[in-house]
Amino acid sequence: MTTLMRDAAIEPSPGAVALPLAGESVWLLPQRALWWPAADTMFVADVHLGKAASFRALGQPVPSGTTRDNLDRLSDLIDRFQAKRLVVLGDFLHAATAQQSQVIEPATQWRARHADLVCVLVRGNHDSHAGDPPPSLRFEIVDEPHPLGPFLACHMPAHAAGGASIDVAGSGSTGFANDASNASNASGGASDGPAVRVRLAGHLHPAVWLRGPAADRLRLPCFCKTADQLILPAFGAFTGSTVSGLPADARCYPIGGGRVHGPIASGGSGPRWRRG
Repeated sequence: MTTLMRDAAIEPSPGAVALPLAGESVWLLPQRALWWPAADTMFVADVHLGKAASFRALGQPVPSGTTRDNLDRLSDLIDRFQAKRLVVLGDFLHAATAQQSQVIEPATQWRARHADLVCVLVRGNHDSHAGDPPPSLRFEIVDEPHPLGPFLACHMPAHAAGGASIDVAGSGSTGFANDASNASNASGGASDGPAVRVRLAGHLHPAVWLRGPAADRLRLPCFCKTADQLILPAFGAFTGSTVSGLPADARCYPIGGGRVHGPIASGGSGPRWRRG
């Protein structure tokens, strides 16, 4: 598999959009993930492992194989970008019914494949019902907001959590040797860090409408950016999406055709993107 050099100055991978955020360069990936090159860190949100199994436990005829599909897609990202750290912004497991062998066994095999990867889970609303991943998966479990360099790793967006940007001036190190604050110090940069960190969140499963010339429309997952936060699309293959509840001042980056597009403006009834 082709891998990419870990260099914040290189061009983003095909289909990705490089975005300046909190003094860092991050990449919005068409695989519905966020890459932070300077810290070798991959962010995903709303994986929802075991969601299909949870539905089948209720007698619903839903397809199988989504757990392995999600894990294979994670592996592809980790291998391609040579990630050293994976941060899940909430909802890694869907429900308590995900704590069964048909979900945990492939997840354990996936973890063994990436034995040196640092895995961090920021607890989301579904994690509180599903329970923490078992010790065999070796996740560091944290509550939001979790500071990582110039970012706050969260599950809930600021407007959904009833909060705003959080003043973290003077907070301590994240404890990760390659985070951007340490890289800045090593290069002679300022050591005080940002007064306000940018929130990275999930939860909403944001999407936009793609409208065609024949009055047809298609809903596409998107990244959703405001001045002080970036909301990631849901990573899970069986999660759905919504155009509702997005911040009114957001700029959205739709994902379609193997590319990240945009930005386009959000609106009160959901962002719309016209092509053709």
